[in-house]
Amino acid sequence: MTRPDESLTATVPEASPATTGAPRRKATGRLVAMDGLRFGAAAAVLLYHFTATSTVTSYWGADPDRAFPLLNEVTRYGWLGVELFFVISGFVILLSADGRGIAGFVASRVGRLFPAYWACIVLTVGLQQFWSGGRQTSLTETLVNLTMVQDLFDVTGVQVVFWTLLVELKFYLLVFVVLAFGPLTRNRVLAFATIWPLAGWAAQEFGAHWLADWLVPVYAPYFAVGMLLFLAYRDGFDLVTSTLLVGGLVLCVMRVQEAAGRASDLQGVAVNPVIAVMIMLASVVAVWATTLRGRNAPPRRVAAVLGTVGALTYPVYLVHTQFGYAVIDVLAHETTRTVALVAAGALSLVLAVAIHYGVERPTSTRLRRAVQAGLLRCSAALRSKGLMRAWDDVRT
Repeated sequence: MTRPDESLTATVPEASPATTGAPRRKATGRLVAMDGLRFGAAAAVLLYHFTATSTVTSYWGADPDRAFPLLNEVTRYGWLGVELFFVISGFVILLSADGRGIAGFVASRVGRLFPAYWACIVLTVGLQQFWSGGRQTSLTETLVNLTMVQDLFDVTGVQVVFWTLLVELKFYLLVFVVLAFGPLTRNRVLAFATIWPLAGWAAQEFGAHWLADWLVPVYAPYFAVGMLLFLAYRDGFDLVTSTLLVGGLVLCVMRVQEAAGRASDLQGVAVNPVIAVMIMLASVVAVWATTLRGRNAPPRRVAAVLGTVGALTYPVYLVHTQFGYAVIDVLAHETTRTVALVAAGALSLVLAVAIHYGVERPTSTRLRRAVQAGLLRCSAALRSKGLMRAWDDVRT
């Protein structure tokens, strides 16, 4: 099962309406169905990279739609797994941050993201010593990758999917700013979910490229929809939340239609924008369905399986491209394509198990506690010198 500090543990502290802006219902338990949904999104991205992207053509020795003519009809839409991840992230990151201070939020994200990420980089560097294909990074580039912000310096990511982590970090930075003004009240969440996508769109339309880079307007609507689903989960639907959710979905539809065209160009096959939109909307409905209250809890064994695959989602996502491509490169001409595909997926899963049980479990909680303790000490030192009083006055 995943650790208690992870974002899908749904324990929401009680607070008064004066604090939240609306009556808050207490939620306990774990959203195990969302764990399964996260793993499904990772599997969709994995199959997309292995059977749909133009990159894999050189490893299969044929275009993916020819190598897997039936499977490719489905997996060419696997890139939507990333959009689903961002919707889920909008929900679970606010769920994780709710009731936490800044130190707790930052520490939880560091402890959650970096141990598996660093382990993936070490393993990938080891792979590069034996495999000449895929991405080859220098020592300097690899060291910059350890920061998770290599894209800010135009440094190649060790794994293809690392670009999405910077998008996540930008979202976390915005959550940090919101938390700096106090708890996640209803009005703050509504303002956050509304202003961010609109500001990103405005920055893009008016050519403020530096601001658009930080506000990631292409993906902001997905996070916003997730945040509004969190608010509905915590406080219940009302007219304002429902209206903003519909508006967010409209923006998502527009972004998916644009992305479908880019996906067609990238893959060299027809990606139907209507189908893409339907998949995206179905994904949002699925996220909402996993949060419904009053449903019977799944059997213990089912919950355990869902929790386990949820815990493996992040490491699977991190490692699958380089290692999967290496397996395909080696096996594609030695055995059947189906066997090579299964082997590539199996190796990704085995490495994810090793990373989770060998690295994440022993280190993540310790790292989180150490970071939180360090941040709290820094905060106490600043307060003792009176440097935090002015900001406290602004907040109050």
